[in-house]
Amino acid sequence: MNWKHLYLTTPITQTPKILNDNFTTIEEYINNFYDGSLSYLKVPLETTGRVKGGRGEFVTSVVDNLIVKSQFTNLYENTTTIDSDFYTEWKGPDSSTRTADSSIMENTKFRYIDVNQPYYKIANDVSIAFSCDELGQEFQIIFDACTIVGNRPFNILLDPSVNGTFKIMRVTAADSSLAWVKLIAVEYDASWGTTWLIKQYGGSLVTSLI
Repeated sequence: MNWKHLYLTTPITQTPKILNDNFTTIEEYINNFYDGSLSYLKVPLETTGRVKGGRGEFVTSVVDNLIVKSQFTNLYENTTTIDSDFYTEWKGPDSSTRTADSSIMENTKFRYIDVNQPYYKIANDVSIAFSCDELGQEFQIIFDACTIVGNRPFNILLDPSVNGTFKIMRVTAADSSLAWVKLIAVEYDASWGTTWLIKQYGGSLVTSLI
């Protein structure tokens, strides 16, 4: 509080005004991060210990091991939703592959999948290529370890043209039960197709030029 306006000669009648002016300044400061009408904090605060019955507006917050971003959140309310796309791909048979289209120079050594879902489950009976003309498109591959054909590896086309050859990713049949891969489209050419980059993966995989 600012006491500089108080002097020994300050009239008693002026003291309440000086004090009230100081309290107004404090209230304006508090209003920057506290909404008295709704009784919740408006900006992130750092604290220790447990917070009970809290509500707030968070940009990013970790609440009971769940990350909450940019939303008004009641900390006592939990919502569970199912990722139906993942469940469908995981439980259902693959029905997405098609033959290569020779009119646009697709590689006939591969069967193709047109990417428009977040997950695709593939088998190891054929080599797979993915097609998408949207740069930045991402999706995750699920390896169908339940229908392994012999000891054939899972072969996925990453780059359809590298100095006259092409780049593939290979996951062995033995590693497929633990492997997962997320790809992102980084280049597209209407003549030869999509180039994919491995963004994230788990398990064992190798890449090679053939």
